[in-house]
Amino acid sequence: MAAPTGLLFLGAPAVPEMVSLARRAEAAGFESAWVAETRLTRDAITPVAALALGTERMRIGTGIVNVYTRGPVLLALTFATLHELAPGRVVMGLGAGSPRVLAPQGVAFNRPLTRLREYCEVIPRLLAGEAVSYRGRCIELDAARIEDVLARDGGVGGDARIPLYLAATGPRAVEYAGEVADGVLLNVCLPVSYVRERRGRLAVAAERAGRDASAVQVAMCVVVSPHAEARRGRDAARRFIAVYLSLFPNVARETGLDADFIRTLGQTFADRGVDAAARRVDDDVVDLLTASGSVEDCRRRLDDYRKAGVDLPILAPVEGALELTIDTLGS
Repeated sequence: MAAPTGLLFLGAPAVPEMVSLARRAEAAGFESAWVAETRLTRDAITPVAALALGTERMRIGTGIVNVYTRGPVLLALTFATLHELAPGRVVMGLGAGSPRVLAPQGVAFNRPLTRLREYCEVIPRLLAGEAVSYRGRCIELDAARIEDVLARDGGVGGDARIPLYLAATGPRAVEYAGEVADGVLLNVCLPVSYVRERRGRLAVAAERAGRDASAVQVAMCVVVSPHAEARRGRDAARRFIAVYLSLFPNVARETGLDADFIRTLGQTFADRGVDAAARRVDDDVVDLLTASGSVEDCRRRLDDYRKAGVDLPILAPVEGALELTIDTLGS
């Protein structure tokens, strides 16, 4: 049986095209499709609903929605409704999100892990049909209960319950995922050495919580940049790396790259733009942080991630590589 592979839509293309591509991915052997709400491009819920209706077998997940712009009751209600569209196939991917995306919306990035914990404490209870009263540091509920969607059967539970996956980059978030989640979503642009360390940390946390560590699926969003010409594949990945490491300092810190390089890259990006910053990203960095080059180069690198402990690589194609990724890297 082929190892499972997921496909990530990073806010593009347009939703009807996402549906068409998801069908194509399902036929090509992809196990799941995920929609990010990381940038201010599209919301994740509308595409997830469309993908759920447009496919037959693959799991459909959010990768991720944040715990700031929607309250816990609305999130529970939303996923209960999505479950009606594709019972047993919807995955709830939650995370703290990015302060760089939240700030323009006037949303403060306060106590991210505390907020995530509180959402994870109340959402399963809401999905079970409970009336939930809760007083935390970030949220308060007073006998909140989802009524209409769940009234017929008392909640989404048992074999049909909605799996919870948590986005995690730092060590504490990974450990928390090991304690409570069905899966962890590791971030993009991180090396296999990071996977090995975090996989070990997650296993210890799961066992400490009395759980079987193998029950927590380790998924990772992996940037893929395949091309018929290996050099062009790597060149396309340089741009993604330059943007991501410049805008997400928490990820940049975990790469193991030299701090002076990270600082210079970010300054170049801020002063002279993405093309200038991309020229500072050499092949060693591309090969460390992505699966790029020829199709065979990408396959070998994805195998490296699997051997390091990634159960489910979720492929995040660079611009222009989506169709080739679907046609060549799904199984």
